[in-house]
Parts: sequence; C-alpha cells; structure tokens
Amino acid sequence: MKIFTAFIVTFTILVFTGCGGSTPAPVKKPAPIPAWVNSILPNDTQTTMYGLATAKTREAAINAALSDMVSRLGTTVESSFESIEKETNNFSELSMKSIIKAEISKIKVNNYKVIKAHRISYREFAVMIATDKPKFIQGLKETLATRKKSIIQKDEALKYQDALTRYNTRKVLSKEASSLLPTILILAEIDASFDKKANTLFVSTKQKEFLNESNRLGFYVAGNRKSAKFIDKIKNYLASRGFHVVSSKRDAVEVKVITTDNVEDSHIRIAVLNVNVSVYDKTKRIGGKNIILKERYNGSLNSVYKNAAIHLEQDVQEKGINDVIGINLSID
Repeated sequence: MKIFTAFIVTFTILVFTGCGGSTPAPVKKPAPIPAWVNSILPNDTQTTMYGLATAKTREAAINAALSDMVSRLGTTVESSFESIEKETNNFSELSMKSIIKAEISKIKVNNYKVIKAHRISYREFAVMIATDKPKFIQGLKETLATRKKSIIQKDEALKYQDALTRYNTRKVLSKEASSLLPTILILAEIDASFDKKANTLFVSTKQKEFLNESNRLGFYVAGNRKSAKFIDKIKNYLASRGFHVVSSKRDAVEVKVITTDNVEDSHIRIAVLNVNVSVYDKTKRIGGKNIILKERYNGSLNSVYKNAAIHLEQDVQEKGINDVIGINLSID
C-alpha cells in the first residue's frame, strides 16, 4: 500500500511538473508600418520624380506607382489644356480631353528605381519609386521628334495623290498630331527650355490643313436621265455625312452614274438595272463599281426605278458608300 501511494504521489508530481514546464510561445507582433507609406509623397525636384502606391504584390505596386507618377502629370496637363482651349478653338472639336487621357496612359517610365518597399500584410505591398527626371524628359523629346518626323514625311508624300487620298491621309495626320499634345504639355511643364509655342503650332497647323482639305473636297454627282433617283440617293448620303455636294465638277470629285435597263421574259418578269458608277479626280479614275439591281416588273418602269432606288439606299446605309460605289473615303 505504501508503495502504491508513493507511486501515485510521484506520478502526480511528474504530471504537474511537465505541464508547468510548457510555456506558450509569444505572439509575434507585426512590424510597424513605416511613416512614408501613409505620408505625403515628396515633391518632384529638378532631378527626380516620385511615385507611391500599394498593391497585392511588389510588382503590381511598382506598376501602380509608375501610373501614379504619370497620372499626376496628366492632371497638370489637363489644366494646361484648359488654358489653351480658352485661347483658341483649334483643339476643342477633336475631343482633346479624351485624347489626353488616352495618350497619358501610353507614356512609359523606364529609368526608375525602387527606393522604399514594405510588406504591409500578406496581401498588401507598398513601394516608393524615383525616376531620373532629365532622362525622362529626354525620352519624351526623342519620342516627340520621331512622331513629328513621321507626320511630316507622310504629309510630303501627298503632293501627287488624288483628292480622296489627300483627305483620308490628312484626317489621320490631324489625329496623329493631336495625340502629340499631351507630350507637348508635359514637356512644357517639366522643362523650362522646351519650346511649347512652336510645338503647339505644329499640332494646330496639321489640324488646319485637314480642315482646309475637308473644305476643298467636293462631290459632283451626275449621270444620265435613268440614273436620277440613284444620283439623289448618293447625294443625300454624302450630304448627311457632312461632305460638300457641289453643282460643278471643276475641282471636285466626279461621281458619274450611267444606268441601263432590260426586262427579262420569264414566268415572273424581272427588270434588270445595270448601274455603272465611275469616280474621277479630274481625269484620273479613282474608283467605281458596276451595280446590278433586279426588281419585279409589273409593267411600270417608274415603279421599278422607285423600288431600286430604295434598295440602293438601304445598301448604302448597311454596307457604306465605299462598298456600294467603289471608293475609299474615310467616314466617321
């Protein structure tokens, strides 16, 4: 009995001694968030530009910080544009604010380094980046010069082109020139030596050149007597899209429509109309198409032509004037 009692006492002591020796591991406190994460971003200097962002990963945070850097430039550019818009109407009709936002988003910052980084939590990372401002400026200038040179070369190649090609190309060049404005305004803000006036003049000049080309472009639509209804439909469509329909073919794009008809004898009599369209810039043929229209013939050619004109108009609305009469005209 004494032996059993001693065993019980010894076992109890061991149990309590074992439990007492097991102390819980201390809970590790998260590292404090550095002050820079929630502080105001340092002001850009003559040599450095900054960006700050948080995201799920380090890479995502870097991309967001780069976007932050560029978007702050974009805010400045928009306010600069508003002052230009008050001085001139050259840019207002081309939805420049939407162009500014689109072009700003394309700007890439390559010369940067991560100067601060901190993992806030398992799914959140903060970074601060800095970029070499002079190199950033030089990169923008080189890009601007390359794009301007391309526009100038395309414009110079138009000298011997036909009226539609000139119109289409100058329309594109006007938009390309307009897309340079965000870069121009950014450079004007961050580089005191940049010639803002000369570069904005380049943009407005290309826009005016397109406007002049648009004003010069006229369409003279004519043909034989049987084509009268088709001529009216073509004229109406061109006018509805803002193009000039003129009464003289001098210095105009001539759309010549010649129509012939034939009634096929069969169980159901069908009138076949051959609408031949030829498009000229002076004496140079620049387009055209032969259109075959078939209508049920009930004894009245007037009814046939009326229905055919309606169907031609439907084709123009659905397929576009380019496909129907065989031309290449840029239409918004």
